[in-house]
Amino acid sequence: MISVAEALGHVVGATPLLGGERVSLAEALARVACEDVVSARTVPAADNSAMDGYAVRGVDVATPGARLRVVGTVPAGSVHRAPLEVGTAVKIFTGSVLPNGADTIVRVEDTEAIGEWVTIRGAPKPGTDVRLAGEDIRPGQTVIRPGTVVGPADIGLLASIGRATLAVHRRPRVAIVSTGAELVDLDEPVGPGQVVNSNAYVLAAGVREAGGEPLVLPIVRDRPDAIRERLAEAAEADVILSTGGVSVGDFDFVRDALDAIGVERLFWKVAQRPGKPLTFGTSGRHLFFGLPGNPVSALVCFSVYVRPALRRLAGHRRIHLPVVTAELDRAVRKAAGLTEFVRVWLAPGPSGWSARPAASQGSGVLSSLAEGAGLLVGPSDLRELAPAQPFPVIVTSESTLALERSGYG
Repeated sequence: MISVAEALGHVVGATPLLGGERVSLAEALARVACEDVVSARTVPAADNSAMDGYAVRGVDVATPGARLRVVGTVPAGSVHRAPLEVGTAVKIFTGSVLPNGADTIVRVEDTEAIGEWVTIRGAPKPGTDVRLAGEDIRPGQTVIRPGTVVGPADIGLLASIGRATLAVHRRPRVAIVSTGAELVDLDEPVGPGQVVNSNAYVLAAGVREAGGEPLVLPIVRDRPDAIRERLAEAAEADVILSTGGVSVGDFDFVRDALDAIGVERLFWKVAQRPGKPLTFGTSGRHLFFGLPGNPVSALVCFSVYVRPALRRLAGHRRIHLPVVTAELDRAVRKAAGLTEFVRVWLAPGPSGWSARPAASQGSGVLSSLAEGAGLLVGPSDLRELAPAQPFPVIVTSESTLALERSGYG
């Protein structure tokens, strides 16, 4: 049995980067770039107006009350060809190209127009409300680098330089294998001693949230040959997740099945609770996780070990869930010698985060990992986690962090 740190080290160390694929801009959001993108364009391509108003020569409006003759109008998308002469102005709109000779925009609200004449109330400084050519992007400028997690602004940059596609790391394909004679599918009646295969839905959702592509395979019963065949079928995926059958019971056949199909098992059993009977191995570049069958144990192991592997496969540099420090609002007894992931509800307190332990820490109580929850990491050398002491908490729901404050203050 190994420690949590050792197990996580094995997982991260064995996880490769996936190769690239070229996708359209519509598919690139939240993907990780694996190429440099260098612009061949100037953005904006020409000096243009940042406001609706009048394009003028700065020297002509240096004194308040200047009166200029309006010699044309430049709607967005058109160009005023004639150079701007002394004492004249051109009516202009946001995004319109400045006429030659113009270097300043006077906002329409700062003017008074009568007929072909406009009076300037103030004395704007030269260059006011002008967007200069190339102030955003210049030719030869790198706008995307490998490792960039593509966001909306990156999509806009790529579109503005005319790039319709981007090379990104491939999404990991994840096969999910559920084992157990007691399992039934969601749309099947639940008989005595049977349970709905919720793990498949939990894990598929976790895979999607992490950026992977889940493939849920049919339930396989507790027979060695059936489990072996299903795992061999799943081995085409980048990552194989099985649930159940990894402990030491009479019907726990997953470890032997992994051995039989040539998986090099790197560890089995981690000194933690929940999720001690966790198995991890590799076959070439394929990763195999044997997760416990209990829903909470499966999700905790997914959050701590599988999610970082999926993020790393897809090229992310930040692979782990966020961690905050919180103080328990009451003492918690724990098992000696095990790192304990205590399910807690996080709430902002006067001096930071406060953590309230879930009433039930049972491995089947999935509601204890719902919105607002986190996993408080109880060190293996402690038998009791004292209140008012700081402990790291893995934030399992992004919405939890939003509880701290509203707005941007």
